[in-house]
Amino acid sequence: MRRHEISVVIARPVAEVFAYVDDVSREHEWQPQLAEATQSPTGPTATGTRKRYVSHFLGKRVENTYVVTAYEPGVRIATESTPDSALRARSEIRFEEARGGTRVTMSIEGAATGALRFVPARVAEAAFVKEAREALDRLKERLERG
Repeated sequence: MRRHEISVVIARPVAEVFAYVDDVSREHEWQPQLAEATQSPTGPTATGTRKRYVSHFLGKRVENTYVVTAYEPGVRIATESTPDSALRARSEIRFEEARGGTRVTMSIEGAATGALRFVPARVAEAAFVKEAREALDRLKERLERG
């Protein structure tokens, strides 16, 4: 899958948006396909932190583990999936001040593996991008609603 970037401006300060996104226990609130999320080790995120997710993608239950490859509080979080994941993926979420709040930009790229590799690439890519757009829209709604 080629790289996609999706952005949204949220009417909240960068520190607040970053803290919410960085809290693995709250990820299900803004990622509707997510069924389970855990972090190891527990505590503050850092480069090397592992995040395990169980989600539903194209009607299938998928498990993915991501390793944080770059972590700059208030600026960006980058991750890459581990080889045992259902998706080979790299993502980065960047945070920057914008008029009226925070611009959140999500960059994603990846490819299906395992049973999902039989899904046509265009179908999987369109679904992946759609889910990312929905997640950012939901993030904006949750944070602006308070």
